[in-house]
Amino acid sequence: MSEIIEQLKMQLAAFGPNLLAGIAILVIGWLIALLASYLTRKCLEKTTLDNRIAQWMAGPGVQTQIPIERWAGKAIFYFFMLFVLIAFFTTVKLHVITEPLNALLQPLLDYLPHLVGGGVLLLVAWIVATILKKLLAGTLRLAKLDEKVGGAIGSGEKPLLLSQALAETVYWLVFLFFLPSILQALRMQALLEPVTTLLNKVFAFLPNLISAVAIGLVGWFIARVVQRIVQSLLVAAGADSLSEKWGVAASLGKQKLSGVLGLVVYFIILVPVLISALSALQLEAITQPASDMLGKILGALPNIVGASLILLIAMLVGKVVSGIITNLLAGVGFNNVLVKLGLTATPAQGRQAPSAIVGLLVFSAILLFASIAAAELLEFPAVGALIKDFIGFAGHILMGVLIFGLGLLLAQFVSKSILTSTSRKAAFLAAAIRVVILVLAGAVALRQTGLANDIVNLAFGLSLGAVAVAVALAFGLGGRETAARTLTEWSQRAKDEFTEK
Repeated sequence: MSEIIEQLKMQLAAFGPNLLAGIAILVIGWLIALLASYLTRKCLEKTTLDNRIAQWMAGPGVQTQIPIERWAGKAIFYFFMLFVLIAFFTTVKLHVITEPLNALLQPLLDYLPHLVGGGVLLLVAWIVATILKKLLAGTLRLAKLDEKVGGAIGSGEKPLLLSQALAETVYWLVFLFFLPSILQALRMQALLEPVTTLLNKVFAFLPNLISAVAIGLVGWFIARVVQRIVQSLLVAAGADSLSEKWGVAASLGKQKLSGVLGLVVYFIILVPVLISALSALQLEAITQPASDMLGKILGALPNIVGASLILLIAMLVGKVVSGIITNLLAGVGFNNVLVKLGLTATPAQGRQAPSAIVGLLVFSAILLFASIAAAELLEFPAVGALIKDFIGFAGHILMGVLIFGLGLLLAQFVSKSILTSTSRKAAFLAAAIRVVILVLAGAVALRQTGLANDIVNLAFGLSLGAVAVAVALAFGLGGRETAARTLTEWSQRAKDEFTEK
């Protein structure tokens, strides 16, 4: 028994220093791992790079609750503790455990310089991206780009300003440019080749994109300048006051004539600029349909401008002509025509006056004829044919109204003439003649409008037939003796005349 105790003492004396050293390594390593984990969490909380990456991966507007700092701290802690455990097991000479761990960690240790190199490049990329982002955002704020362009990108409680969007774009582009070097340092050849191919295509396309953007910006700037110049010249020339004087401003609503013409000039300049910008991209599959569409718009632009000028001139001429006709008819007493026709007791005033109605009809007729010319210029034959049919129908309606008006005038004149006679049946005859003339005028007017001609003919024929049958029956049945006496007188008179001859 004493020999066994002596051997244990000898083993403990030989193994004791290694065990104490191993425990010291374990404790010190554990403290170092905790310190490294704490420093990692604090650095990530200060830089907020991890939150940016998480936000970018989740998408804008999504509130992420991923504890990246805590996860990274734990990963660093366990990483250090793995090496501490290897050192502990090596110190206590437990080679059965250390050999598999060394075999596991040897590839990681061999890869560690590449990982450090990739991390350094990522850190450099973050520093460069942050500096460029702050410089660009400050420059754009000093240039007051957001105030000049106006509006924000997106919607929500905090919409992204244009300067912020451009700064964020440059920020992530820097990471994209550093990505091949980082992948090369990390020896990730499977990812490096497609990324390199993608970046080569992006760099090859970048000059076309820059050219298109430059053409668009310069063209937009020129279009804006020309728009302001044209608008200012029109305002100085008194175009807005003339539009109000001629009554054009009412049809434009809140817009001024100078503003509308300036906007037209703006689009006339901007359309070819957009075509040139799309052509500079050299993406035929995408830009060719858009260029063709804009080319058709540009080709149709002269016809559109011509049609607009036709309608504008027609509107101005119509206003002048309708005003002249309205004043001329009012001067000759045309507003009393309803009184003469017996339809009203007092002449109408304002827009309800007959002269104003005739002026409005003349204005509408001029606009309709101008619309036919504009539709033909725009190569819309169906619209032109429709307007022509409407004008023809409106002409028939107006002719029917005119015929009925003449019938009213004739009935009024004849009835007044009969009433001035000394006949005892003058009132009855005047009413009867008035009804006959109005019925005849109404039939002719309806016939002229072309509305149900067969029904009008049938109704008029049946009415006259009914009157004839009624007269015949009344004369033949109720007045047979009077009829016989009248016929006898006519026969005797004819015989006397024949005998005298």
